Amino acid sequence: MCDVLRKHLPLCALLLLVSCAGTDSGTVVYSPEQAPDAVSGPDQVANSGNDPFVRQRILADMLYEARLAFDDNRLTSPAGSNAYDGYRSVLDLDPDNAVALQGLRDIVQRYIELADAAIDLRQFDNAGSLLDRAARIDRDDAALAEAQARLAQARDIDMDVFALDADQLSNRGLEIMVELGEIGQYIRDREAVFLINARTDEEGRWIYQTMRNAVGGYRLRGNIAVDNIPSIQVVIPKS
Repeated sequence: MCDVLRKHLPLCALLLLVSCAGTDSGTVVYSPEQAPDAVSGPDQVANSGNDPFVRQRILADMLYEARLAFDDNRLTSPAGSNAYDGYRSVLDLDPDNAVALQGLRDIVQRYIELADAAIDLRQFDNAGSLLDRAARIDRDDAALAEAQARLAQARDIDMDVFALDADQLSNRGLEIMVELGEIGQYIRDREAVFLINARTDEEGRWIYQTMRNAVGGYRLRGNIAVDNIPSIQVVIPKS
C-alpha cells in the first residue's frame, strides 16, 4: 500500500494547487509449479474423517489454489476458478482461518490498486466497476472508502493529458521545444496547473524551463514526477 500512496503523492500535490488557485487490467502472473496432489476441496475434507493432519493438508491445498488464482488476477472470475471462491470455500469449512481472511482483504486491496490505475488513465467507469467489486467483498473497508473519494474527486476535475515523444525529448530538438511552448501557452491562458511526468528529474526540469521560456517567464504552477512514460497532465480549475 505504501508504494501506491507514494505513486499518487505528486498528483495529490497537484490537486492541492488547484484548490489553492480557487478556481481485470495488466496482469502480473506468478506461476510456481503445482504441487503434485494440490487438487482438493470440501468433499475431500468431508471424507477425511477425524484425521486433523489430512484435514489441514486439504485446507492448505485449497489455500494454495486460491493464491494461484489471486496472483493470476482471477479475483472473482471465472466462476469456480477464482481467488474469492477459493477463500470462501476455506472459510465455509474453517470460519476463523487467518490466511483465508487475509486473502479476502488482499482481493479488496488489489481491486483498489487496479481502480487507482484506471483513475490515472481517466477511465472512471472502469474504476467504479472495480470498486463496486471490492465493495461486494467488504464495503466497510477503510481503504475502499478512500478510493471511492479519490474517484469522486477525479470525476469532478477537468484534465487534459499531453503525451510526449520520448525520442524527441532525448534529442531536445526544435519540434519538441515548439510543442512544449504551445502546451505552456495553453496552461497560461487557462490559469491551469500541471504535472510533468518525465523519465528523470533533470528531464522534467528541462521540460518546465522550456515551457516557461515560451510564455516569457510567466510563473507556471505545477509539479514534476518520475515516470517511464513522459507526459504532461493539465488540470483546469473550475470557475
